[in-house]
Amino acid sequence: MATSTTSNRFAHRMLNLHRVIKNNLVSCLLGRHRQITPGTTGTAALPLPPRLLGNSKTTVVVDVDALLLKSSAPSAATLFPPFFLVAVEAGNFARGFLLLALYPFLRVLTHETCLKAMVMVAFCGLRRNEAARIGRAVLPKYFFREATRVEALAEVAGALPKEVKVAALSRSFPTVMIEAFLKYYVGFDAVVGREVKSGCGYFAGVMEDEETSTERLRDALNKTEKKNITCRYPKPMVFHDGRLAFTPTPAAAFAMYIYFPFAIILAVVRIAIFTILPRRVTGVAAMLAGVRVRVTGAPPAAADGAGRLYACNHRTLLDAIAISTALGKTVFAVTYSLSWLSELISPIPLLRLTRGREEDRRRMTSLLARGDVVVSPEGTTCREPYLLRFSPLFAELADEVCPVAVNERSSMFYGTSTSPGAKCFDSVHFLMNPRPEYSVHFLEPVPTAGRSSSIEVANQVQGLLADALDFTPTALTRKDKYLLLAGNEGTVTTKKSEGN
Repeated sequence: MATSTTSNRFAHRMLNLHRVIKNNLVSCLLGRHRQITPGTTGTAALPLPPRLLGNSKTTVVVDVDALLLKSSAPSAATLFPPFFLVAVEAGNFARGFLLLALYPFLRVLTHETCLKAMVMVAFCGLRRNEAARIGRAVLPKYFFREATRVEALAEVAGALPKEVKVAALSRSFPTVMIEAFLKYYVGFDAVVGREVKSGCGYFAGVMEDEETSTERLRDALNKTEKKNITCRYPKPMVFHDGRLAFTPTPAAAFAMYIYFPFAIILAVVRIAIFTILPRRVTGVAAMLAGVRVRVTGAPPAAADGAGRLYACNHRTLLDAIAISTALGKTVFAVTYSLSWLSELISPIPLLRLTRGREEDRRRMTSLLARGDVVVSPEGTTCREPYLLRFSPLFAELADEVCPVAVNERSSMFYGTSTSPGAKCFDSVHFLMNPRPEYSVHFLEPVPTAGRSSSIEVANQVQGLLADALDFTPTALTRKDKYLLLAGNEGTVTTKKSEGN
């Protein structure tokens, strides 16, 4: 009798749970985009019935394909952008061009054949860890921008009881493309998508059968821990990587390849303007070449004796060059990570720091004795409207600090990267944008002499810059960024054993 009562209670609870998923998820996410009458059959992805999988653990399985795409039914046009990102970011621009060239033929194929062709072009020969990095660092930004009602999806996934696991099922995306986004940012406990065959650490480009077995789903769920009820989903997108700053629809990708040769010529001309012409005329010449530097606020008067210390947030390696252009004079810039190409084409002196506190203090003090110095206390770039934690060392170098709020606009190519091979071309890619733009806003100097703590000064400067830019200050660091995007702590050992 007791067993019967328990079974009825469990069945009733599962029925209520299914109603919650159906009413809140489907009606909120899909109902606004298309209405299906009782006499019509729709292709919208509906949640699968809740199912019990071993060990008495309750699981709700949700088909997420329609939630990840703008249209209710996956097609060549809607699948093209994420696979193009994989082809370009994990492969190269030639691989992306091949996928674009095949697009007219992909449109006339069946969905399954089209999907297999895209997987073959995008994944064949890619290293597994590189494809996983793209799924973790690049594609979440795309899905945040394109997915349908991410907030509502996260609310439903988070509103379920903590003993209930929510699994995402996809029939159109390989697991490596969507797992990081759905788990880390949306809050799913397990993600099961299509599998791409691989060997020796490389993808073969061939997908396994469409059937998703119960064993694979159970294995994925058994590897998950209990739901972290302290996290709020969706998590904010603070860090992301990749070179393309636009949604690569077929038309946009085609326009990029048409523009690409002109972009290289423009970048060469713009680099020549900043490196050859005198500093007082580079602003006007750069504007004629399509680069705009907007200056607001009054630059502080020249200091007597030692140079001034400017502290700015870090958007790209060109921050200090934009400040130098705004000031109309040469300044010194310090940076933790510096490639040979960036050092070669830089129009201002660059100094590499060691991440050793006393040695870095000595180097920056020496530069201040020779002229103005620009420092980025964040230690690494951040693309989104957030400020990372400020290192307090800069607040110990001078009697006052001049905060400078900088921001940039990239319409086609991002000027930052965590990939060691691509990092040396960061400045070049920023200058390849059709109309790159920088804004420089000088704030009132902040006194440091007589303050109780350099940390207090660092936090004050971070707050002032956050208010000026309408950014959100955080306690995140360079280490947090590189652990998420690159799987390392963002340090490189040189021949002199200097961490950069």
